Amino acid sequence: MLTSLSVRIVVWNCKMALFRKRQHLYDLHPDIAVIPECSQSCIENCTRDGFVGRWFGANPRKGLGVLVAKPLHIAHTGRPAGRWVVPLTISGDSRDFRLIAVWTMPVPGSHVLSYIGQLYKALVNHPSWFRGKAAMVCGDFNSNKFWDGHRAVGNHSAVVRFLQKRRLASAYHHFYCEPQGAETRPTYYFWHRKDRSYHIDYVFLPHHWATHIQSVMLGSHAAWSRLSDHVPLSVDLTLPAA
Repeated sequence: MLTSLSVRIVVWNCKMALFRKRQHLYDLHPDIAVIPECSQSCIENCTRDGFVGRWFGANPRKGLGVLVAKPLHIAHTGRPAGRWVVPLTISGDSRDFRLIAVWTMPVPGSHVLSYIGQLYKALVNHPSWFRGKAAMVCGDFNSNKFWDGHRAVGNHSAVVRFLQKRRLASAYHHFYCEPQGAETRPTYYFWHRKDRSYHIDYVFLPHHWATHIQSVMLGSHAAWSRLSDHVPLSVDLTLPAA
């Protein structure tokens, strides 16, 4: 009979050089970590430290990393959709769910497909990602409802509506009871400046998992600004037994 399983999900854009910063990540004790802007070799180093890891990117010095700690493991990795939205199947303790790891980037010559537009296109074009298994969408969206007016199609609110229709909820917004675009706790500091802060990193979970969230924590500017322009977003979750 399955018992409940406690999982910590961490999203942290490390702004490169993960090799010398990785102990700060390890100190958060992630079970699943989505790490934009890390190198392929850094993820290989993390696997030697005991994690299961996957890396995606065109530039080996700067891509999207995923780390998973035992008893979880990565059972399958799908083909990346654009730059970068990647479906992975996570298994462990007789559980099986899908992780869609995200790091949105500019697409040269296309405002429509850059950043959140890339994620919107990937989600719309891959409805199978939300069939058959519970799914999480986690990472650096580089987006907020604040900027909806810059896009006629595929803006931040369109992505949120798409995920809500598939019964996914933002862990942060569910836990803190804050609406999209009115976040009081930022995840990103432009040029590392405390007065230029935004909330652009997210963990979306199935609605029936959101009721099992134990905590949602964000790193402080004081503790993390010397390491990156992003702070980690950590979600503690007890996966239900069934």
